[in-house]
Amino acid sequence: MNRFLLITLFFLPCVIKAQSNSPSIVDSVKSYLDKSLFIIEANALNSKNVNWKELRENVYLKASGAKCYEEILSIYPYIFEQIDDHHGSLKYKNKTYSWNKNDGIQVNDIIKVATKKYSFVRSEKIGEEFGYILIPGNNDFRGQHMDSISRDIKNTIAKINNKDIKGWIIDLRVNTGGNMYPMIAGLAEFIGEGRVGGFITPNHQADGDWIIKNGTFYVDSVKVSSVKYEGHPVKKDIPIAILISGNTASSGEMTVITTIGRNKSILIGEPTGGYTTTNLGFKLNEYSGLNLAVDYVSDRNGKVYPKNIDPDILVLNGDNFEVLIKDLKVKKAISWLRKNK
Repeated sequence: MNRFLLITLFFLPCVIKAQSNSPSIVDSVKSYLDKSLFIIEANALNSKNVNWKELRENVYLKASGAKCYEEILSIYPYIFEQIDDHHGSLKYKNKTYSWNKNDGIQVNDIIKVATKKYSFVRSEKIGEEFGYILIPGNNDFRGQHMDSISRDIKNTIAKINNKDIKGWIIDLRVNTGGNMYPMIAGLAEFIGEGRVGGFITPNHQADGDWIIKNGTFYVDSVKVSSVKYEGHPVKKDIPIAILISGNTASSGEMTVITTIGRNKSILIGEPTGGYTTTNLGFKLNEYSGLNLAVDYVSDRNGKVYPKNIDPDILVLNGDNFEVLIKDLKVKKAISWLRKNK
């Protein structure tokens, strides 16, 4: 699948009367809906489970009387609900329209506040033996900035890494997603060599393997980032504890998946947000585009994650980002690291 596919459609102003088969929807609006539904049916992850004739009838009924695009935008959350895609969305003039699925994932107030507060990568030593790095989400999908994001992560690791460090805590509790590639590239020294995950089609066919070779991250044979780690060498198979929460989502979850199956690696915290599908963007016009879930993802051992990721050690609440040694999840991580160093 071409992940950079863009489908462009140009529309006329909302002044043309509708065709006879949809007399109450102007042509430009119906054309917008037609193209949207065509793209969704052709590409959505759960397309085969949808009665498309019935869905189209319901969508056009809801759109009855619409004269401009703005009058149909509220229909899109309904469409995403019908295709069971809570990761997808319609972007229109900097506004997002998506389905807010109530899946029971809980996020406590401390995590919510920390997610807003910590927008930068930070690291510190816990005692003399353990390193800690917090990696938030990002919103930068521009290719030219991927190296700067991964470099920031590597430099933050190098800032505290030394020969005395016996284990690491990788904190992804406030990582709500963004661009997965620089995050995985930045952590390549911890994740290890070889296939560490990949995209999987609805038919369970490989659609792009995530590979780390000599510390460089590739998708199949395409190099994602050329940034090299320049700090004190990270010990091979050094124990790592990954902290997760209900706010660990989307690309944050993809980053978590790359550590699953690694020797001396453990997940600690609470179940993740459940945005473990990979999305593809489709441009509708100069003002809008669709973002659709199109693939699943798998870990290095081939296990597919259609929903959220559960921790190996469940620790509810007790988060303290200001004083890490009082954080219950950090304390559990330190205990595990001491046993596995």
